[in-house]
Amino acid sequence: MPPRHRPSLPIPARIRSVWAEGDYERAGLLEGLAGDARRTRVSVLESLAADGVAIDAMRDAIARDRLGLLLLERTLRPEDGHSLTDVCRIADIDADVVRRWFQALGRPLAADPDEPIYTDEDVEIAQRIHRYRSLGFSDEELMPVVRAIGRGVLNIADALGGLLGEALLRPGEPEPEMALRYATEARRIVEDDSLHLVHLVAAALADRIRSHALAVEESSAGRLQGAQEVTVCFADLVGFTDLGETVSAVELSEVAEMLSACATEVSVRPVRLAKTIGDAVMLVSPDPTLLVSAALDLVDTWAGPQDGRPALRVGVANGVGVPHAGDWFGPPVNLASRVTESARPDQVTVTAAVHDAVLAAGGDDPPFRFRAAAPRKFKGVRGAQRLYRVQRRPTGASGNGAPIDAVN
Repeated sequence: MPPRHRPSLPIPARIRSVWAEGDYERAGLLEGLAGDARRTRVSVLESLAADGVAIDAMRDAIARDRLGLLLLERTLRPEDGHSLTDVCRIADIDADVVRRWFQALGRPLAADPDEPIYTDEDVEIAQRIHRYRSLGFSDEELMPVVRAIGRGVLNIADALGGLLGEALLRPGEPEPEMALRYATEARRIVEDDSLHLVHLVAAALADRIRSHALAVEESSAGRLQGAQEVTVCFADLVGFTDLGETVSAVELSEVAEMLSACATEVSVRPVRLAKTIGDAVMLVSPDPTLLVSAALDLVDTWAGPQDGRPALRVGVANGVGVPHAGDWFGPPVNLASRVTESARPDQVTVTAAVHDAVLAAGGDDPPFRFRAAAPRKFKGVRGAQRLYRVQRRPTGASGNGAPIDAVN
């Protein structure tokens, strides 16, 4: 949570030497203010003056009760704006292509192509389109990745915006003070915290490339193999739709966020939280044993508080899947989703392929106990599927972990 203080944006000495508190008072910009409210107003006016805002513009903003919003607008606006026409000219690329990329990335599209709403960084993004194409990627291959990046960026912005809003938009405070704190923290995120995001993305990308490199076929001249063995886990909340009829939308979103937090907590490499889908999460891993362990941890962690939250049901399947634009596709994804629908509350149900893979990896001392469940036929899946309910074997217990003969 950001600290709740009253920061001041840095003011160049030349501005401070020209405008002092008395100057703002004589200009009628501090009328009726004293104490903290007066100091806050001075900080806002100094910040605006440093950004080149004229006194008349400040006076007009005060008269319309939007001085704080003016500061916020000035803080977040591009300093050297480019129009879409400029971007296309500098990057030497067709406007339709740039529009398609910017729209996928969540950048605004101005109705007027000559409106200067883009930055130097936007120009660099447009220039990189040429570089990606020069690597041999087609637009059909690139756009799903671009859209995935856009969704991620917007999710990050929504999360950070909500954090700042909750921390800084305290009721009952003067609007200029609120906007000053909001603008200061927003600028700090844009200029400083964005570097941390770059590091996180780079580290995660390096990890993904290392994982893909394990699937490179020697006969394919170094080309990455798309399809690969993967274990997929779905977990969803029982009765989540009905819950929406008895609690508010805010409370419902809080429950979904708690599930996402629990899934993140149990997702330790090589287990990865692939995505959240409302009342469900999807975990993936190349290691079936570790994924089943994470699934059991998820059930235990979720059920721990005993605060009346909906029960969790979990299904796990294994097979050949294809990673694409941050998501996974293929038979194990579909089957894991189907198995989850048939799972009992607070239990983990796995397919025969997962059961066999875990037993093969565990040798004579597997970490789980399996109980055979009734075979099920699922829509879109050939043949009846053998299923097993899983429990973690108590510490110190022995046995081969083989399925119990009775079907339950």
